Amino acid sequence: MFDSLSQLFKKTMSEKDDAAREEHHLRVATCVLLLETAHADDDFSADECRTIEKMVGARFGLGSAETSELLALAEKERTAGSDLYSFARLVNENYPRPRKLAILELLWEIVYNDGILEAHEDALMHKMGTLLGVRHDELMAVKVSVRKKLGLS
Repeated sequence: MFDSLSQLFKKTMSEKDDAAREEHHLRVATCVLLLETAHADDDFSADECRTIEKMVGARFGLGSAETSELLALAEKERTAGSDLYSFARLVNENYPRPRKLAILELLWEIVYNDGILEAHEDALMHKMGTLLGVRHDELMAVKVSVRKKLGLS
């Protein structure tokens, strides 16, 4: 009987470890998308960095040290030439539509951080919407919502 309980405990702990690992991968993938969007205009400012740190900390309930560590890992993945599509696919396959829309909202906020929407940023956002399986009208609704929220309309 003790062996059965021990096996059950090990299995439960292993499942928790697997779930924690999966959640960590999803967080990294989300951060890669945020960083890629911030770097899209080749002007990654200190203000954008602070904005992303606040977003990530608030979204995932992390302290500043954990947020910095997560973003450093995501930046390493982003600059290592990792495929953007694989990160987007991971998010698309594992998050429900409301969560994907919330991520797109964060991405639009990054795009509009400097108050300017450049053509390549707009193209990237349309690509992100497609990769995340979001309809065009939903993507545009999120864009309009962010513009209003930021006082840009």
